[in-house]
Amino acid sequence: MILDTSHPSTTQVDALLTEWQKDSAMNRLEPSAELQKIGSMHSKYLLILSTHRRALHEGERKAAKLRRLKYEYYAGRLDKDTLDKYGWPPFPYTLKGDLVMYMDADKDLSNAKQVLHVHEEIVNLCESILKELGNRTYQLKDIIRWEMFIQGTH
Repeated sequence: MILDTSHPSTTQVDALLTEWQKDSAMNRLEPSAELQKIGSMHSKYLLILSTHRRALHEGERKAAKLRRLKYEYYAGRLDKDTLDKYGWPPFPYTLKGDLVMYMDADKDLSNAKQVLHVHEEIVNLCESILKELGNRTYQLKDIIRWEMFIQGTH
């Protein structure tokens, strides 16, 4: 579900956060086992990051094309074939000054922005998670040192 990039939603963000909450829990009694898990977790979140980063770039490309089409639509510049292709009725006005207002309120453009926002949020979360995983060896090393100190073997 986290890797589904076709229709990302905030539930994917929630699922990623839930997954990280489970993965981030460390068993302080088994630091060596925790060290062994770092590589697989890094691979897991790197795959998610890469997938959503590529989807973000593709979404940005598609959104730019849609913005141009919608601009031409609201400016009254689209021909009948293009309108039919996208299933859009002819726009009844020719806009100049109010064009930005109509584009800001456009449902298709808003949906495209929402998709991009979800991909951006997942990318940011994965970058943060990977950074935390990079620090995990130091945290585990400190745990081991503390346990050695407590046991008097340091």
